[in-house]
Order: sequence, then structure tokens, then C-alpha cells
Amino acid sequence: MNRSKFMPISIAIVLLILAAGLASAGLAVGGANLEKSIAPGEHLSHVIKVATSASDTPMDIHAEVFGYGQSLQGLNTEQNASLDKSPYTARPFLKVSPSSFHLDPGKSQEVTLEGDIPKDVGSGGRYALVGVRTLPIGNGSVGFVLNIEVPIMLTINGSEIQNKGEIESLSIEEPISADKQQMSLTFKNIGNHHYNANVTAVVKDKDGQVVANASTPLVRPILPTYSRQVKLEITPNAPLKQGTYTADATVSLADGTVLTTKETSFQVKS
Repeated sequence: MNRSKFMPISIAIVLLILAAGLASAGLAVGGANLEKSIAPGEHLSHVIKVATSASDTPMDIHAEVFGYGQSLQGLNTEQNASLDKSPYTARPFLKVSPSSFHLDPGKSQEVTLEGDIPKDVGSGGRYALVGVRTLPIGNGSVGFVLNIEVPIMLTINGSEIQNKGEIESLSIEEPISADKQQMSLTFKNIGNHHYNANVTAVVKDKDGQVVANASTPLVRPILPTYSRQVKLEITPNAPLKQGTYTADATVSLADGTVLTTKETSFQVKS
């Protein structure tokens, strides 16, 4: 890359596409999400259609299979071979073709994701991201890159699915107020499969009476081995009196199955 003409790729426009047929900023994809069950030894083939509109500029595009990582905030992160250490990765046995191509305005290109699922693949889920990005676009001193991430989430047929989790940390953030509290927790998926979850908080007084509660869903599924940071604002129905309170946090699956609980205490001084 000519650094005098283009800013670093770290400032590229990065867009996560979670549903087929969505478009953004001049680059559209069909087949932009793959979630399916698959058997050991089975051949996987999935077509991703990349297209531009008639008003776009010509684009040179690169496609690559990455490991599927997640940040504490739930954002997807592309993991190359040196960073992809998850035992649940699908990256090593998947490839895309073509990996590089040119698109003129209003044209489209099919990119095929394929691979053979290892016969000894194991249990649970296997995950990858297909990154589809343009080479830098633009004239003058600033260029930009369009990047679409295609999530690949595979469930191994006939295997034991373990939905497990643990709350790694839990605290009530300072300053503590009689009118509201800010709960912060970090939750980790210690199972072998992705899932959606809800976080619930309950505050009780010294007599065990519930004085406040709050809940929030995790915005995106959490993958095995990854952690998610969640913040909950808890507002009591009435200002809390001076004293010690217990805050219980519960993380449950979308169907209500409890994965884990943890409690902490805090004091309201005035």
C-alpha cells in the first residue's frame, strides 16, 4: 500500500452483515450468514454473492477465511492463523474461491466457501468468519476500505452440545447511589456451542426483600471460549435506605434455562 495516498487499513469502514441479502456502502452480499448442522466427513459448500451497484466505482476485492473471534463488547474479530487458537475453529478446513477478483459497477461475483468436515471433528460447534474486503478506494490523500464479515456457525450433528457458562467477575460500580446502581459483570461461555443469553439482576435488602431488578439480553450469540462484558443500570422503585444490600446476577439461555449465578454486596451510606 502507498502510505502517502492511503490511510492505514485500521481506519477502514468495517461492517458486520448478519443476514442474507443486506447491502452497505457500495458493497452487497447474498448468502451472508451460514448457520447449519453438519455431519463429520460431510462436504460443505456455500455460495456468497458479492455485488456492486451501477453507481459504484470499479472495485478489486479479496476474500479470506479467518478464525471467528469476539471482543468483550460482542463485536466480531477476524483471527488469522497465528491468532486463531480456539479448539472450536472451522478455519483450517474451509477455503474460498475465488479469493481475489475485480468488479465493475453493477456487476456481481459468486464466491464459494467449501471444505470437508474432519471425521474426527469432535463435538459442539465450529466457527469461522469470511472476510470480503475491497482494496483501498478513493483518490487524493484519503482512501477507504469496505469490509463485510460473513459469520459461519456450524453445529456437529449427533454430538453432545454443552451449554455452560460462568460469571468471571461481578461488581457494583462506584459511586453507589440510593437512587440507582450500575452493575458490571463479565460472563464466559465455557461450553462447546454458541448461544443467546439473558442477564438478570436482583437487589435484596437485609431481610431478603427484592427492592430492585433489571435485565438485558446479549445482543449477539456468544461463542465458546469467549467472554462478554455486560453493564446493567438498576433503578429501585424508591430510594434505598442506608444499609447493606445483596445483588444477585443470573445468566440464562433464551428459553429460561439458568447457566450460572453470582452475588455481591454493597452499602448505601446515605
